[in-house]
Amino acid sequence: MSPLEGTIPALLTPFEPAGGEVDFGLLDAHLDWLRERGVRAVSPMGTTGEGASLSVEERKQVIRRLAGCLDMAQVPGTGCTNLPETIELTRFAVEEGVLAALVAPPTYYVPEASGVTEYYSRLLAALPDAARIVLYHIPRQTRVAIEVETIHALVESFGPKVAGVKDSGRDFDHTVHLIAEFPGLAILNGSDGLAAKAYAAGGPGVISATANVLPDEFEAVRAGDASKQEPIAEVRALVDGLPLHAALKLVLQLVSGLPRSAVRPPLRELTAEEEQAVEERLAALRARA
Repeated sequence: MSPLEGTIPALLTPFEPAGGEVDFGLLDAHLDWLRERGVRAVSPMGTTGEGASLSVEERKQVIRRLAGCLDMAQVPGTGCTNLPETIELTRFAVEEGVLAALVAPPTYYVPEASGVTEYYSRLLAALPDAARIVLYHIPRQTRVAIEVETIHALVESFGPKVAGVKDSGRDFDHTVHLIAEFPGLAILNGSDGLAAKAYAAGGPGVISATANVLPDEFEAVRAGDASKQEPIAEVRALVDGLPLHAALKLVLQLVSGLPRSAVRPPLRELTAEEEQAVEERLAALRARA
């Protein structure tokens, strides 16, 4: 089983037209494309993977499909808005042999820190000893921060079941603090613009949306070539301000030649004008490169 390190794309979920069923054929093709570029672990069904828009059964199907890829580890998003489904889905993921499960805190109620600690404590207590969890700190989406005190409490009570933290807070000082505070945990950068700085600070890897389309650049940054941070930042800037998921799916088509997939409501597709803007800006970036 691979360690939690290196380039881990926050895997896009391809849907059939009009946001229909998961397109498993296109999922396999994307995995093949990433595999050819050295990627050996992916994180499906997080924020980029539209995990919140999939049913528990659909998420199980994706986990099962990826479990059949013996040379590709996975860190699937298994957090739900309620504890029973989070336990059910995370147990299923552990039984399927995942590298770790990525669990965002519960949303809607915006709990206090003590409630977040209790939620994760009940989840971890319900899992087998072999389970490994990555706590998912992304407060701009969940409106719920995972406080340092919560991480300390969970590590003290559950030890190696707490494998790491995905820090998508876009606050480099916070990432550096976590790396220093928790040397036994994999602090995984989740902010594309901070990849090079996070590696330089001692971070072991990234779970990245843009790594779906630029895995080579992320691996170069990991190897110490900080100049490759620029194209990562440029592509990220290209899709920011647009419907992110739809824009990334278009960029993936343009850079890989794979068919383009749909997003699922409530997310929307790009307008014709937005598509043209993405195509023109990406062409300009590639010509300059």
